[in-house]
Amino acid sequence: GFDVRGMVDFSSSSSSNNNNTNRNNKLEENSPVDKSGEVHVNSSIIAFPHSCFLWRPTCAKEVTLESLAIIGLYQPSLEYLFIGCDAALPPRELNKIKRDMKERGVVVDQMDVMNAMGTFNVLNGEDRRVAVALVLSA
Repeated sequence: GFDVRGMVDFSSSSSSNNNNTNRNNKLEENSPVDKSGEVHVNSSIIAFPHSCFLWRPTCAKEVTLESLAIIGLYQPSLEYLFIGCDAALPPRELNKIKRDMKERGVVVDQMDVMNAMGTFNVLNGEDRRVAVALVLSA
């Protein structure tokens, strides 16, 4: 799975000795969220600079232009989209995605999951308009 940080914000008024937290800093015993705002996600995701969404694809061949439709809805428009998948996308579909996104002014690059996450984090840290689609293989 993926650990997503900074998407859940807890007010600073709650104390660390709150009865709702246990010694592992989890809100509840089986909660995927801890007090730092880190969420563990066991699914593919699409992440933007200030938001993250669950995403249906579980393998490279399920990554299609249609599955990436949310990219076109994001405002302000993106500069870069990184597709992180440990298997190569089908060449025809990848070319279709690149062609469509180029018309929207979005540069698309497909790479392995770790490099896609790292590149997204660096560019996001530079306040670039970037998104990453990460495929968690089943």
